[in-house]
Amino acid sequence: MDLKYDIYSIKNAEGSGKTRQYVRLTLNDTMSADELKTKIQQRCTLTKGDVAAVLSELHDIAVQEFSMGRRLYVPELGYFSLSLGLEMPEDNPNKKITGKEVRLRGINFRPEASLLKEVDRNIHFYRSEYSSRSTIYEEEKLWKKLLEYFEKNRYITVKWMRIEFGLTRYMAQKWLDHFIEKGLLIKDGTPRSPTYFLASDGCGSYHTSK
Repeated sequence: MDLKYDIYSIKNAEGSGKTRQYVRLTLNDTMSADELKTKIQQRCTLTKGDVAAVLSELHDIAVQEFSMGRRLYVPELGYFSLSLGLEMPEDNPNKKITGKEVRLRGINFRPEASLLKEVDRNIHFYRSEYSSRSTIYEEEKLWKKLLEYFEKNRYITVKWMRIEFGLTRYMAQKWLDHFIEKGLLIKDGTPRSPTYFLASDGCGSYHTSK
């Protein structure tokens, strides 16, 4: 099957003069739960009710296993495990880390090598002819614009990063992660509603290295 992709770039990444490129798959519609049940029913002797019961049990088992700190292995698919992160208080970012600062960030998935090989045999990639591209910035230029934004605003979100600078959600998040990695921004808030602040040394002149 032919799958569309697009290319996004960060110019002058790390002040090196080089362009860092990212590839993103153009996703199609998500398979619904009802579609999944129907497809499984068509391939075996299980009814849609049977499939629903199995999926419900799988959910309960996953919750139980994750709650015990275990990985979950689904045969022929792969391994699922918890992903953790830290949320340090803004007024005391160097405080001693306790369990209160540890947050559940998400769930990792590591697919079976055989699954990847099977999928790889069935797909072919081609570049999208039409795409909602982000405005392309050089790293230093975008950082200067961010500093101007922070002169009037205490923090920024992915939503406002998109609105203010003409970026897609994907590139807005990429740039925010990029500036966090450089130590210029810090992340706060909750996993579902993150906010981004200037780091203590981020309000001065632009740095080309961490």
